[in-house]
Amino acid sequence: MKTTTASLFLLFIFSITQSSFLFGVANATNDAVLDVNGDEVLVGVRYYVVSAIWGAGGGGLAIGRESDRKCPEIVVQRRRDVDYGHPVVFSNANSNDGVVRVSSDVRVKFEGPRDRLCLTSTVWKVQDKAESSGTRWVELGGSEGEPGCDTVNSWFKIEASFGSGMYKFKYCPSVCSSYATSCNVIEKDQDTDGQIRLALSDDGTGYPWIFIKADEANARIRQVVAA
Repeated sequence: MKTTTASLFLLFIFSITQSSFLFGVANATNDAVLDVNGDEVLVGVRYYVVSAIWGAGGGGLAIGRESDRKCPEIVVQRRRDVDYGHPVVFSNANSNDGVVRVSSDVRVKFEGPRDRLCLTSTVWKVQDKAESSGTRWVELGGSEGEPGCDTVNSWFKIEASFGSGMYKFKYCPSVCSSYATSCNVIEKDQDTDGQIRLALSDDGTGYPWIFIKADEANARIRQVVAA
């Protein structure tokens, strides 16, 4: 009986280890997401998410707020292409991989200064319910917990777009096997306040973005100011 119990225990441990290993291998085979310099995008490093279309395409993504709702805050795009917005940091569902990869579950969190009118997290999440207009926005207040069914609204995927180094966001989480969801690309849309925001789309192609390492961008700005 003891031998049987020990064998079952070892089989259980092996199955978990094997699953974790295979998940890591599968994730590692996905191409790395690259920043504007062609370097791999890394977890825990700050990046600006900026429109890949210069000029009329607008600037970077930032923390915003609806006029009639203090919390949670929302994801908006700055109007001017020279305004990079607020930096974000990425976290992988697979915590063993320090590289952000295409088609893998990632969590996105704004960093940087903010007012204290709202004390919820700055993690991106998808609205629990669509508005009366049918639009389902990306907002803040997402979970920083472990990947799973309880945090499913806070996981996104980054997919290659139509140009080299350009990427689009997608809401198609795979962190919860029992959660049935249609995969939605994320487009830009204008809300009733006139703000440009991120919204789920059933039939769009996904708006293209580039990633700029925040420390390098800030260093360039300081050089310009000092010149």
